[in-house]
Amino acid sequence: MENEFIHQVREDISAYLQTETILSKLRIVGGLSRVLGLFLLMLTVVLLLFGLLAFCCVAAIVGLSYCMPLWAAALVVGSLFVVGIILVVSFRKQLFINPFVKLLSGVLFEKEGRQIEEERLREEAIHD
Repeated sequence: MENEFIHQVREDISAYLQTETILSKLRIVGGLSRVLGLFLLMLTVVLLLFGLLAFCCVAAIVGLSYCMPLWAAALVVGSLFVVGIILVVSFRKQLFINPFVKLLSGVLFEKEGRQIEEERLREEAIHD
């Protein structure tokens, strides 16, 4: 009788651990698939923006070439790129790193964040 009970408990624990392992693998795969999807979306948007930027630069150079020599128009547009690169390098943490980390943490830990927020709101409701 006691041996059967212990055997049943071991089987239940084993089944529980297998289920938890499968759930954790699914959570990891779900998070990684969302991160990969966001990465591909961002890559597509960046490539489209580069194409748009290239066409706009050619149009700006052609437009400026009516007022100045072609080489000077290309130099003006090129200097705008140099200024843009300097600004991006100077503010890379505020522009790219912080938002990217917030985005990834939101994607990977969305459920845990909601649970923590719900617990905090419950505690505030109890104290009020």
